[in-house]
Amino acid sequence: MEEVAKCLDKSRRVKLSKNIETERITNFFAVRKRRTSEESDSLNEKKTKAYGTLDTINISSNRLVPCYDFFDDKENALKNVEQVVPYIAPNTPLGIFQMLPPELLYIIFDRIPVLQLKQLSLSSSTLNTRIRGYVSMAGIRRRFFAETAAAYRLDLQNAQDPFYTWGMLLKACTIVMSFNGGHVFLAKFFSKNKNVENWHGWGRCFMAFCKGWTYNECEELFKAVMRFTGLNGILSRAMSRKVENYPKLEIQVRVRLRGFFLNYFEKNEECYGFWISVILRTQKTIAQQGQLFMIIFGPLKLDENNCGKEWLISIFTEFLDLEVERNDIIDWELLSNTTIEDRRICDEIIGPMSFAVHCMVTNKNLGGYAWSDYHIFNLIEEITTAPYSWTLDNFAALLALRPKLIHIALHARIIHGHQEEAAHLFHAINLVLHQWGIFSSTAVTGVLMKTFRALSDIRRRLFLSSFLRTESELLSDALLSEPCILKSIKIKLWIATDTSTFCLFESAYMVNIVSVVDRDYFYMELAVGRAVSPLVTLMASNV
Repeated sequence: MEEVAKCLDKSRRVKLSKNIETERITNFFAVRKRRTSEESDSLNEKKTKAYGTLDTINISSNRLVPCYDFFDDKENALKNVEQVVPYIAPNTPLGIFQMLPPELLYIIFDRIPVLQLKQLSLSSSTLNTRIRGYVSMAGIRRRFFAETAAAYRLDLQNAQDPFYTWGMLLKACTIVMSFNGGHVFLAKFFSKNKNVENWHGWGRCFMAFCKGWTYNECEELFKAVMRFTGLNGILSRAMSRKVENYPKLEIQVRVRLRGFFLNYFEKNEECYGFWISVILRTQKTIAQQGQLFMIIFGPLKLDENNCGKEWLISIFTEFLDLEVERNDIIDWELLSNTTIEDRRICDEIIGPMSFAVHCMVTNKNLGGYAWSDYHIFNLIEEITTAPYSWTLDNFAALLALRPKLIHIALHARIIHGHQEEAAHLFHAINLVLHQWGIFSSTAVTGVLMKTFRALSDIRRRLFLSSFLRTESELLSDALLSEPCILKSIKIKLWIATDTSTFCLFESAYMVNIVSVVDRDYFYMELAVGRAVSPLVTLMASNV
C-alpha cells in the first residue's frame, strides 16, 4: 500500500509541474482575444458599405488567385480571365493584358486557341504587334507541330483544320503590314516550321492566307511561295532535260504543286482553273507546258528499281497492317501502249487530266488567266502526243469525259482542212461512249451542233461526207476482214537463289487463233452506227 501511495504522489507532482510550465509560457506571450460575434458582424457591414458589394469575387475566400487548371478550358479562356479580373483594367490597346509583363503575356497566348488569337490580333494594332511577336518566337514551333501532327485528312472543316486556322492567324497578323511585308512574314514562319512536311496542310494554310484576294494578288503570293519553299529550283531542274531523266524530282514537283495550290480547290472549277493556269505559265513554250501538265496529272507507276520488292510491300500492307511508302514515278508510256476501256479506270487515270483542261476553258471571271480555245487545242495536242502519242481511244476518252472539249478538238481540225481526222476522232468518241453504256446522240448532240453551226456550208458538207465515209469503211472492214489474232501468255516467276537475291524467270507461250469474222467488233460497229444515226440526220438537215 505504501508503494502504491508513493506512485500516485509522484504522478501528481509531474502533472503539477507541467501545468506550472504551461502557465508560465502563456503568461510570457500576450494572447490577443477574439472579437465577439457581434463586433465581427458590425465590422463586416462597415466594410460592405465602404467597398460596395463584390459579387464576382468573394472577399472571404481563402484563395483569390485561381489555380492553373482554371485556364485549362481553352474554349472559355478569355471568359475566365474576365471573371478573375473584372473591370479593373483601364481602356488601353492591350485591354486586360496591359498589367502583364511580356513573358507572362506570351504564356497566356500559348493557352489561347488559335482562332481566338486571330480575333484578338484584329482588336488593336498594339495587340496585333504583340501576337505577331509571339508567332515569330522560336518556341512556337512546338505548338505548331503538335497541333498539326495529326491533320493529314483532307475532309476537315475549315474551323477544325489546324493548318487553315493558322493560315487565318497569319493573315490577321499581317493585316497592318505592307503586301510584300506579309509575304516576308509568311516566308519566315514557313522557314521556322519547314520540318512539317505536310504539303497538303501547307496548301490549306496558304489558301487561308490569301482568302478573299484578287487573282493578281494570288499570283504574287504564288511567286513568293515558289521562291521561299525552294520549289522554283526543283521545278527548273526537273524541266531542264527530257522526261524521265529526273523521275524523283518530277514526283516532288507533282506532290508539292498539287498540295500547295490545287488540292484545296478541286471542287471549285474557277479557282482550280486559275491555279492551273498560273502554274503552267511558269513555262514559256507549249511543249514545256504540256510536259509540266503531265508531271502534275499524268498516271503513275511503281519504280522499276523496286519491282522486286513489290511482293514484300504487299505483305507489309496486307498482313502486318503497316503503311509502306511506294516509290512512284510518272508513267509516260501507259496511255500510248494500253487502251483503257473501263469507265471507272478512265475516271481514275484520264479523269483528272480531262477535268484540269476543262477548268481552263474560257471563263469570264478568270479574265486574263483564262485560256482561249486556240491555246487549249495546242495544249491538248501536246499532252496527247509528247513524248509518245496516245491511242485514239484514250484520246477520245479524254474528250468524252468532258464534252465541252469535243468542240475545241473537232472545230480546229475541220477549219484547217483535217476533216478526215476529225471524222475518225468523232467516231472514236461515239465508240467510247457506247462501251460506257452512254447513248451518244444524247450525250454529244449539243456540242456537235455547236461545232456544226460554227462552220461554213462547204466545211459542213466536207465533215459530214468524211464522217459517213468513215462509218461505212469501218463497218465494211469489220465484216470482210479475216484477222489473225496472236496472243502471248507470259509467266513471270521470282525464284530465290539465296537468302537475299531473287532472280526473274520468264516463260512465254505463243498461240495463233484464226477467226473468219470478228463478230463482236462487227456488232459493236453496227450498234454505234445505229446510235449515231439520229445525229447524222440532224446534221444533214443543217447542211
